[in-house]
Amino acid sequence: MDANLKNILDELPIKPPRSRLDPYREFIKELRGRGRTYRDIAGILAEKCQVQVTGSGVHDFVRSRSRPKVSQAQTGPTKTNQVAVDNLGTAGIAPEVPSSEEVQRKIAALKARGTTAESGTRGFEYDPDQPLRLKRSRND
Repeated sequence: MDANLKNILDELPIKPPRSRLDPYREFIKELRGRGRTYRDIAGILAEKCQVQVTGSGVHDFVRSRSRPKVSQAQTGPTKTNQVAVDNLGTAGIAPEVPSSEEVQRKIAALKARGTTAESGTRGFEYDPDQPLRLKRSRND
């Protein structure tokens, strides 16, 4: 980086926290560790610390600070890769992915099987001039 730009960055003051919950970050983390809900935490902050915040506001604060920040230079797994990462077994081996031929074969078998409604008899008959009535079974 240019030395002039670096000097400008060094001269800029550090911005104060943007959230009113920043001073209570560790307190909130401890409460969550003790099993308190976001709504409970909001109530405690209002009662004991005079900080008005909703449960969803506490949730958003915790969520935004719990994820590591990813810069443009860093790239994590894509959505499709993330599925493979999430499905890793305990040994760290990715599960076997079926081949496209096997998938096509399974789809064809499912289509050929049909549905139970097609194979069975109808439960009613439709006549536009008559009300709907259930068909009686032959055993009745």
